[in-house]
Amino acid sequence: MTYIELINKFWELDESWQFSCCETRLYFYLLKTANRLGWEDNWTRSDTKVSSDVGVSVKVFKSARNRLVQADLIECKQGNGRGNKSTYSIKGVQKGMQNIPPLRHPLGTPLGYPLGAPFQESSPIPPKEEYKTETKTKKEPPKGGKKESSSGELFPLSKPEKPKRIAKEFIAPTLDEVIQYFFKQNAPERLDDWEEQAEIFFNHFDSIGWKNANGVKIERWESKANLWILDHVKENRKKYGADTQERNSDSDRQKFDVTRNLEELDRRWREEHSIEQEPG
Repeated sequence: MTYIELINKFWELDESWQFSCCETRLYFYLLKTANRLGWEDNWTRSDTKVSSDVGVSVKVFKSARNRLVQADLIECKQGNGRGNKSTYSIKGVQKGMQNIPPLRHPLGTPLGYPLGAPFQESSPIPPKEEYKTETKTKKEPPKGGKKESSSGELFPLSKPEKPKRIAKEFIAPTLDEVIQYFFKQNAPERLDDWEEQAEIFFNHFDSIGWKNANGVKIERWESKANLWILDHVKENRKKYGADTQERNSDSDRQKFDVTRNLEELDRRWREEHSIEQEPG
């Protein structure tokens, strides 16, 4: 197969295998490496080097590599021991591709020179013996950072946002609706002037555009009507209690005045008739 045919084969298999982002990135990384090495029959790389270039942990990288082997896209012979490297080859490489110079733009972008003409790489691959394997220590993620997905996904799905609560549109009531609501809340039994209070309530809030004291639009005018009724019921109770107390005080004062007048009349009558007041 040619370069483009290898790419097309991968996407055909993807329809049934459903390759993950990590598996896709690993395959195209190996395909690019094979192209830059002149389509050698096989080449070697350390697991830490490949996993670092792909951007995943060694464990996730090995899982992705096994899937590509199972899909018959690559061949891999794992090295024995820590220092040995794994050997890779691309399945389906057309014979004779080793003689074709590597393509800088394999997807058909115009190169500006005849196909097959040699060119120099701007950053050629160093010889194999210059590769060095570095052992990277596992670092703890920073506070607030995201841990790598165990499924090998480079871009894990984000959690769906909670739908925002839509405020209900306020519809101002009419005077008749306010009076009917006062009636349903037993205002006639609780307030003597309930109709007058319903009208005062409507005129008050209608004049200020049905807003609170803070200038915020009212959402439920019924709640305001209930508070209005309760406030005036409490006010009437206080007023009634004060009137009752005042009437009781007046009554006691009148009783005292009558008693005092009777005593005075009794004293004068005794003086006129020269009758001494009995002791005790």
